[in-house]
Amino acid sequence: MQKAKQRRHITNLQWFNRILKWSYGRWLRKVYQIEARGLETIQTLRPPYVIVANHVSTRDPFWISSLLPQPVYWVGSDSNMRSSIMRWLLKLVGTIPKAKVIPDIETVNDIVHVIRKQQGIVGLFPEGAQSWNGETLPLVPSTAKLLKLLKVPVLRVIIRGGYFALPRWTWKRRKGPVVLDFSLLFSPEELNKLPVDEIERALIAGLSHNDFTDPVVKDRAYRSSRLAEHLELSLYLCPNCETFGSLRSLKNQLFCNTCGALWRVDPFYRLHTISAPYRSFASIGQWDAWQYGTVVTTAERVLRESPNHPVISDAGVLLLQGHKANPLRRIRTGTLVLFPDRLELATLSGERLAFPLKSLEGITVLKRHLLEFYQGRNLYQVRFPFRYMSARKWTDMMLALQNAILRATGPQG
Repeated sequence: MQKAKQRRHITNLQWFNRILKWSYGRWLRKVYQIEARGLETIQTLRPPYVIVANHVSTRDPFWISSLLPQPVYWVGSDSNMRSSIMRWLLKLVGTIPKAKVIPDIETVNDIVHVIRKQQGIVGLFPEGAQSWNGETLPLVPSTAKLLKLLKVPVLRVIIRGGYFALPRWTWKRRKGPVVLDFSLLFSPEELNKLPVDEIERALIAGLSHNDFTDPVVKDRAYRSSRLAEHLELSLYLCPNCETFGSLRSLKNQLFCNTCGALWRVDPFYRLHTISAPYRSFASIGQWDAWQYGTVVTTAERVLRESPNHPVISDAGVLLLQGHKANPLRRIRTGTLVLFPDRLELATLSGERLAFPLKSLEGITVLKRHLLEFYQGRNLYQVRFPFRYMSARKWTDMMLALQNAILRATGPQG
């Protein structure tokens, strides 16, 4: 009885959803040139069911919901609910809060309750985060188990062109189409019959997508006078001089402050090298793959050869602390420094706050440029003073160092 009383009350107001679809939804469909395919699939479905979609932008749930006749209970990051206004708005549309990256049994209980008791529609992004390069990320492994547990129809939505229209690393949309492709991925009978590993394989295959190779959108132009602006939040490592955090953007150009390398981005997101004599790439995907490999090898090398030397640093950062959806409180300001075995904040008062990498979980980028991680039950958020400072640079290197430490010492090291 006590547990039932403490359950979060998730509601989704029909009247508020109708207002949103008539106002914000209509605006979204117009400005993002939404094209819908497979809508006849929706007409054959009746709640309860689950929606799974690839995740490319903050607009994804709104794009999809604007085309559905019933309200959707979207599972979203609890970080969006830290302000009282956003918490109020997201509760009105039935958002199911979840701590990013960290397993959350309360979220699973909410999903089960919405499906079984409220006969509602639950929306999931199995990647757990937005793509940085237009390609589907690895999926959260527990998603297949959840679908197996629920045993309701699973509607798949492939978002084509969403990365081109509003890349994760920018604040400004581009003019070009977004195509939403609806289809049934699993029936209840299939979920009941298939083992979890087969459900997972089918889910991975079903959500696999890359805007740069997608035949529907790859040859369509996405226009803006700021096509390259803030691309350095994603591509933070210069391929010409291999300097971390030296890239800057202006309008349609990306350049390196250290070596002077220069690239131009065209409306098809192709990279045109203006000046980069040592190494360059023609696509964001190629650059991203090289960047990831370089980060991994750098982490292994510094752990082996320079265990006490800083790897990367940024000055003027603000550190905040909180827990899940609770408001954050300011802790300190100073210079953030990453060593091979720890993260340190050198404060303005001379303190050094240390966070051993082995003790950190849930290392992630919130939205575009906020670094977050957990130490025990405490959530920490790092805010950078300038928009060109990449939080992804930090998460990639911290995770690579954690993996390198694990390989060097073993699970019990």
